[in-house]
Amino acid sequence: MENQTLENINFNEVELEQEYYNCVFISCDFSKKMLDNTSFDTCEFRQCDFTLVKFVDTLHEVKFTECKVIGADFTNLNKFSNSLSFESTLLNYANFVSIKIKNTLFTGCSLHEAYFDSSDISGAVFEDCDLLRTSFNQTNLERVDFSSSYNFSINPNVNRLKKTIFPESGLRGLVAHLDIVIK
Repeated sequence: MENQTLENINFNEVELEQEYYNCVFISCDFSKKMLDNTSFDTCEFRQCDFTLVKFVDTLHEVKFTECKVIGADFTNLNKFSNSLSFESTLLNYANFVSIKIKNTLFTGCSLHEAYFDSSDISGAVFEDCDLLRTSFNQTNLERVDFSSSYNFSINPNVNRLKKTIFPESGLRGLVAHLDIVIK
């Protein structure tokens, strides 16, 4: 399907096409769905529900705006997926373990208890994001920009941090693993 705007569709009741190109989805429900035979290229999702969705196929140049992506599983995302953007999106409990999504943009998102363990997210930007209890373990964080994000806790001993940008006010999040008191 190409160049379409799809609005208020419950994709748990409607069959997905195999390929969507340059489409806009508005207020659609994908919750609890396994997206395993569908690719999205140059698509935008606005106010859509992806709660507990399992992404398996390709997401290329995809933007999520004001979506609910709670508990979504990106671990089997196709290796050709890239150019992802999340704006004002709820990504609490999302699973990004062991994937490569370089240069991803997260703007104004809530990522409470999300998992990026063993992933390559180099070049990503977390702009004004709440990273409360988000896990970064054995993660490539080279050139990642955390300069305006908060509530992160990142152990420099178990992550790659070359040229990673942190706000001065967030330096506590880099030493939290040391169990020291800072006054």
